[in-house]
Amino acid sequence: MTGDGPPGPSGPRPAAGRAAPIGIHELIALAIVTHAVFGGARIVLTLNSLSLGASTFVVGTVLSLLALLPMLLAIPGGRWVDRIGVRWPMIGGMVVVAAGVALSLAWQSLAALYLTAALVGVGFLPFHLSTQKYVADLGTPGDRRHNFSLYTIGFSVSGFLGPTLSGFMIDGIGHRLTFGVLALLAAGSVGWMWYRRLALPDRGTHLPAEDRSLRTWDLLKSPELRRLYLAVALISSAWDVHQFLVPIYGARIGLSASAIGLILGSFAVATLVVRLMVPLFLMHVSEWRVILAAQLIAASVYAFYPAYSTLESLIVLSFVLGLGLGMSQPMVLSLLARTAPGNRLGEAAGLRVMLINATQTVLPGSFGAVGGIVGVAPLFWGMALLLVGGAGRIVHEIRKGRA
Repeated sequence: MTGDGPPGPSGPRPAAGRAAPIGIHELIALAIVTHAVFGGARIVLTLNSLSLGASTFVVGTVLSLLALLPMLLAIPGGRWVDRIGVRWPMIGGMVVVAAGVALSLAWQSLAALYLTAALVGVGFLPFHLSTQKYVADLGTPGDRRHNFSLYTIGFSVSGFLGPTLSGFMIDGIGHRLTFGVLALLAAGSVGWMWYRRLALPDRGTHLPAEDRSLRTWDLLKSPELRRLYLAVALISSAWDVHQFLVPIYGARIGLSASAIGLILGSFAVATLVVRLMVPLFLMHVSEWRVILAAQLIAASVYAFYPAYSTLESLIVLSFVLGLGLGMSQPMVLSLLARTAPGNRLGEAAGLRVMLINATQTVLPGSFGAVGGIVGVAPLFWGMALLLVGGAGRIVHEIRKGRA
């Protein structure tokens, strides 16, 4: 029994008043709250670790745990969502996120921060995979770029609210109570999804018998998917290195938590601005042109970052970086939904999330270790070189495919 009511003339009848289908706008609202908790937890974990005397390397290892288990579980998690539907992965994932942030409310120590990072990361994974699959399934294939544009606009809103409000709350009420506010937000999201649970699909996609033996890496036989996953790794690296380095760089030059939150918030505002422009100006532009432009803009910003140390200049640089990276996300998701096999979309999204979390796992620890030796500036420059080299590789692969 699924609780959807007795069959009607065209399928299951919704439960009265509570099971009207969740549409794109309600889904985006849920995603905003959930991602704001995730983004807020990230900055609180960073600054709380520093306040407890942690080194740059230790801060990097704490943040790496946000991505370590999701990296390992992303592909099986995507298959799980494909098989059972999105209802229980969304609800269960948010329960784990709420428990994770509540842990550091109850217990202030580096050990608790490690556990919080692990729980928040592993809980956010099924929610994120489920919402991506749900957006791809809404409407017709022609609606996908528009729906993904709206979806990423929601993530821009939460990307601003999470770090900015958390920065101000840290200055005002401290790290512990900031975790408490994040726990309340996560619990509210769980409560709403439980109330609307009958409106969330709990049936997956049937995989034909001849496709059940396919391995995830078979997805990489598609040249376009290979290029797309390379772009995903580069863009994710640029995104996450910024989220990692800015709090450390800001703390070293004497900025407050609220000032650091404003810098990160300006990045999120820029992603919102550029994603509002996507439906107006970029709907008919090649996805690859936009993705490559994003990488080159990001490389330019990283090259100049260490030359500036005032709050105003860092806000401007962060904003420009957000413009570049923000316009790439709707294009990546649209290209993935169009290129991946329809009955393996959750698995394809899982591979994307695995790559993203691999960068989130490896880069903070490795950059933290290197930064402790050479300083922060070479890390910005190294990221710029990586982006330029990656963009050149993608252009070469595209030209070779056309030859």
